[in-house]
Amino acid sequence: MKLYHGSNVVVQTPDPFSGRKKLDFGPGFYTTTLAEQAEQWALRTALQRDNNKATATVSVYEFQYENQLILKSFNGYDEEWLLFVCNNRRSDKASIDHGFDIIFGHIADDRVIETVDYFIEQLMAGRASQALVTLTIEQLALQQPNDQFCFASSRLNEVLTFDHTYKVQS
Repeated sequence: MKLYHGSNVVVQTPDPFSGRKKLDFGPGFYTTTLAEQAEQWALRTALQRDNNKATATVSVYEFQYENQLILKSFNGYDEEWLLFVCNNRRSDKASIDHGFDIIFGHIADDRVIETVDYFIEQLMAGRASQALVTLTIEQLALQQPNDQFCFASSRLNEVLTFDHTYKVQS
């Protein structure tokens, strides 16, 4: 299976421990099955990193899953996904030990994050009722399909092989 990573640099040897920490599935190396989604990530990253000097780049990998790795797969927006993302996004820990090598599921992107942030506010204030969980999930279900793989352990190089890269123009 082909996976794509959008950035402002070529990433031939991914490192799951060098990126930001407070992401949907915690620290890790993030990819997607959707080339267009990776291209948008690349354009956004290039713009944030170095204005006109950075180049939006998509690195492409071949993914071959091995049964020895522990995979957590979320099948859509549901309560388990919502609570997992909230826990990772608000954690102050440098790393989160959730016990998974790979996590797969939807992304809390710009269209989704407002809904998730509101839920986190209510959760932290002690007002996250089951009705709010249900309403939040219903709102998330209206979003455009997307996905992400988070490679959260050093074993990612056993299953992810760099294939090629290409530049993205805005």
